[in-house]
Amino acid sequence: MSTLVGDIGGTNVRLALASGKRGDLPQLSDIWHAPTADFPEFSDAVDAFLSQSGSTSNRGPSAAVFALAGPISGDTVTITNNHWVIKRQSLLSHFGFERLHLMNDFAAMARSVPELQGDAFLKLQEGRPETGHPIIVAGAGTGLGQSMLHFNSNAASWDVFAGEGGHQSYAPQTPLETEVALAMKKRYGHVSFEMICSGQHLPKVYDALCQVEGVQNLDVVTAKTITNEAKGGQTRAIQCCTIAAHALMGFIGDAVLASGAWSGAVLAGGVSQHLKEYLATPEALSYFCNKGAMTHRMANVPLSLLIDNRAPLIGAAFSDHRE
Repeated sequence: MSTLVGDIGGTNVRLALASGKRGDLPQLSDIWHAPTADFPEFSDAVDAFLSQSGSTSNRGPSAAVFALAGPISGDTVTITNNHWVIKRQSLLSHFGFERLHLMNDFAAMARSVPELQGDAFLKLQEGRPETGHPIIVAGAGTGLGQSMLHFNSNAASWDVFAGEGGHQSYAPQTPLETEVALAMKKRYGHVSFEMICSGQHLPKVYDALCQVEGVQNLDVVTAKTITNEAKGGQTRAIQCCTIAAHALMGFIGDAVLASGAWSGAVLAGGVSQHLKEYLATPEALSYFCNKGAMTHRMANVPLSLLIDNRAPLIGAAFSDHRE
C-alpha cells in the first residue's frame, strides 16, 4: 500500500505516492507540485492531487506524512510563510487516513540525507568527519530551515531534531553588510538570518542596498528576478546574492558550533541551490570556517549542498510512523 507524502513550503506544495523501495530508496510516483497560492486550503491541494493521480478519498492511500514549513506543536500547524493552517483531525476526517504524521519540512530534509547517494550532493568542503557527532542540515527556500540529525546507536536509527535557528539575529561581518543590516533594522526592527538569506526576504536586502547607495528602487523585484539579474551581471543583484550566500554560510557554520555537528553540515533548499555559484567560493567558505578559536576544527567539517529536489519527499517516506 502506498503512503501519501508531501513537502509543504511557503511558496509551493509537492505531493507524491511512496511505495516499496527501488534500491535503498522508497519508490516515488505521481510527483506533483503547485503554488500554495492556487488553493484556499491545504486539503484543496490534496484533493487536486488525488483526483489527478486517479485516487479518491475512499480508495486512496491509507497513510500520509506531510513535511510542513513551520514549527510542529500539537495537532494544528500554521505554515510560517503562507496562509494555510493545517489541522490534523480535519485531514483525518476528510481523507480517512489510518495513519497521519505531521513533521517539520527540514526534519524531513534532514532524514533524507543518510539515505541519498553521493550524486545528490555538491561538495563544498571535503573535511574529515568525526564519527558519533550530529550532522546539521539547514538552508534557504521561502524561509530558512534547520534541523539536527543524530544516529541513535541503541535503536540503530536516525533521530531528527527540528529547530527554528533561521530566526536568530543576523551577524554582519563587513562594512557593507553592516550598512545593509542597519538599514533593514531601521525599517523592520529585528533582522534575522532568514531576512538576509531566504527567498521571501531577498528583495528587502536588495532595497537596503539601494538605500545604502542613496538611490530609489523603482522596480518590483523578487528572489527570482534578483538571481536572474545577477546572472546577467547586474552589480546590485550580484551584491545581494553574495550577501545572502555569505550569511547562509556563516549561519550553518554557527549551527555546527552550537550543536557540535563535527560529523558534517548540509545546505539544502531551493534558494540555496540558486546561490550555489556564490556558495562555492573561497570567500564564502571563510564565512563557514572562520570561527576564531574553532577555525582549525571547522576546516575538518564536511560541507555539502543537497541538490536532489526529491529529498523532503524521501525523508517524509522514511519517517512514516506506524501508529
